[in-house]
Amino acid sequence: MKILAVETTGKYGSAALIDDEGRVYAADSHDGNEHLREIIGSVESALEKAACSKDEITHVAASVGPGSFTGIRIGVTAARTFAQMKDIPCIAVSSLEGMAVRTCADAVEKGCSVIAPIINARRHQTYAGGWRLKDDWLEPLLEERQYMIEELIEMLPEGEKIYFTGDGIDAYEEIINDAMADGTYVFAPEDIRYQHASSVAVIALGKARAGELLGYNELLPEYMRLAEAEQKLKEGSLSDKICKISR
Repeated sequence: MKILAVETTGKYGSAALIDDEGRVYAADSHDGNEHLREIIGSVESALEKAACSKDEITHVAASVGPGSFTGIRIGVTAARTFAQMKDIPCIAVSSLEGMAVRTCADAVEKGCSVIAPIINARRHQTYAGGWRLKDDWLEPLLEERQYMIEELIEMLPEGEKIYFTGDGIDAYEEIINDAMADGTYVFAPEDIRYQHASSVAVIALGKARAGELLGYNELLPEYMRLAEAEQKLKEGSLSDKICKISR
């Protein structure tokens, strides 16, 4: 197998190629929020590092969210298009799980037993989840969903050292510091704090081996909440305006 993975749900985009032996070849974009312009270049760079042609790719994986709504759409659309063109299966990967996998080694080194990836959803809101480190891998602990940061902190297990990662740290560091006792938590360093295609590729390889595959038309975004405009429309606050414009 040779799996191409793309990650565009955060500030920086990336692509990676993983082979049967678990070797990962990754390329990053260093231009924040330029996923549409940079994703093709990142894919080509990753394939060049792996000495792999596009025709050799057997699967394509995408981080499907949560995260930036626009970024999610770009990554999912790119993966679906490539899969359809090459007639190969897709693999969906959670951005939160990818963030947890990326920081496993550092969490173990720092004596943590729980990893809590948190993505800033503004106004004290997060997209988050929790995983317990078990036998050098991750066991789901807290459901992946939208949490208020204060709610998430309350739900984390007492007596265990928590490893926080994600851009939610950037937004809510002060709240976490005020709510939690010294020595009960650590923050991921910035060089591994954010989403990256290398961990998406690692998860995708496991899913491919387990047969967790999708057709290109089955690969769908996981927003975890409606975009603001969609929410207002659902609530009816935009319906009158749209009706007036269409008359």
